[in-house]
Amino acid sequence: MEKLQIIPLGGLGEVGKNMTVLEYGRNVLIIDVGIMFPEGDMPGVDYIIPDYDYLRDKGDRIRGIVITHGHEDHIGALPHFLQEFNAPVYATKLTRGLIEVKLRGDLRKQVKLNTMEPGDIIRLGPFTIEPYHVCHSIPDAVGLGITTPVGLIVHTGDFKLDHTPVDGWPTDIAKLAEFSQRGVLALLSDSTNSDTPGITPSERTLTVALNDVFRQSKGRIIVATFASLISRIQQVMDVARSNGRKVAIAGTTMVENVKMARHLGYLDVEDDLLFSLQNINRLPPHQVTIMATGSQGEPRSILGRLATGRHPSLRVGPGDTVVLSSHTIPGNEETVHRLINRLFQKGSNVIYHSVAPIHVSGHASQEEQKMMINILRPKFFVPVHGELRHLKQHAILAQQVGIDRKDIAVVENGYVLRFTQDSMTVGERIPGGYIFVDGTWVGAVSQSIINERESLATAGVCTVSLRYNEKQGKLIGEPHLVTQGMAITETVDTLAPEALKVVRNTVKSIRAGTRIEDVEKAIQKALGSYFYQKARNRPVIIVMALAD
Repeated sequence: MEKLQIIPLGGLGEVGKNMTVLEYGRNVLIIDVGIMFPEGDMPGVDYIIPDYDYLRDKGDRIRGIVITHGHEDHIGALPHFLQEFNAPVYATKLTRGLIEVKLRGDLRKQVKLNTMEPGDIIRLGPFTIEPYHVCHSIPDAVGLGITTPVGLIVHTGDFKLDHTPVDGWPTDIAKLAEFSQRGVLALLSDSTNSDTPGITPSERTLTVALNDVFRQSKGRIIVATFASLISRIQQVMDVARSNGRKVAIAGTTMVENVKMARHLGYLDVEDDLLFSLQNINRLPPHQVTIMATGSQGEPRSILGRLATGRHPSLRVGPGDTVVLSSHTIPGNEETVHRLINRLFQKGSNVIYHSVAPIHVSGHASQEEQKMMINILRPKFFVPVHGELRHLKQHAILAQQVGIDRKDIAVVENGYVLRFTQDSMTVGERIPGGYIFVDGTWVGAVSQSIINERESLATAGVCTVSLRYNEKQGKLIGEPHLVTQGMAITETVDTLAPEALKVVRNTVKSIRAGTRIEDVEKAIQKALGSYFYQKARNRPVIIVMALAD
């Protein structure tokens, strides 16, 4: 009998760009195709998508893409993936709406989008998929029961066991119990909060905290959160209305998401509550609430531009209260702290998770994670969605509730897991890494380019241009030296004459007939030594020698 292969292409060993491949014979099923936000040492990168090169010669085998929910780390890379692969997409109604907002032009017309609901049975090749409702920080989230020829696989998606969620629809424990009765071969379970003891608080507790902020604030309130966090947007709308405020939406994606969610009935917002961003300033500050993107400190987001004074029409300052209603994604701490400090510098009051309970996680904490394992009692356990530390801790929790260590696979992206009805083995690791997206460039920026950008940012650049007669081995005329980002002009002016002397002496030491590219390398090396000796500085050095 064929073995079932499960290959994580994203989301294991990191937070974000979730993507998992199930492969049986010549049949491929994909779960989620998300993005990851760049870390502080990735200058210029907008976001990161999974490396799905493994699938490029398997396009005709993809039976479908099933999406668990509408957050960016689960749907954000779909536009890129669907430009290359013609595969049907299955998503719940709200998730489908969020995907449609992301798809542009002809791509939206070409993609086969299918709406699914919890309780549906979807047959794709040898896979039978049963979505079941889970509670998360966005409505219409699902986990998946996937019946394969070797057994039942359960993928939790992102979940928590909130018994009083904002939308009144808790995780479907009964369906989980039914899966358990059938016998679960393997459980792939969300590990995000595996280092957080206890139980994640209910979303409803957030309403109390937001009400406190709104009652105490006398000026404008700017609430920053993710554009796809529909439940949070509803809570802010409700609290704003009860406190006599109007709401303006800032950010194209959030505006489109709100419009779509209202149309589909997932946001209950009356027209008189909403003001356009252009007209909101007609109201007194104590009646104004602005919802914006940028809670992760993204430089190009609304809040990022407000913090640096680069937004074309909005300004933030004394009297304003800024609320960051989200958890800082691991790796973004420095960026978020810089954002908070800049907002304080502008005189605004900033409220964030460390100082007030204005965010509740959408992920299960330790006791809920253990309960999930106890309900399903899988034969094999694979922690997913999290950094390696989260996966390791989740494995420990699984052992505490009786899963044998040999039946747990803690793996990172690219490792091939193979299943039979009675076994799980960890195979080879397929090649893969980060695919950086910078503007319209996808994959054109490599890790070496990121390293170069870091060097440019930390030490500046020195450019030398000269004319060189290769046959005679002589410098023609005077070399020209320009620096950027190295030091103040006065400091550079003191170094420049000696640096030019280094260039002349280097050329003199090279024998006639030496190739121009070798001359450039020699000058680059000599200048590098000079700048380090004189200033302990390592600028990027670019030498352009023109043949005479």
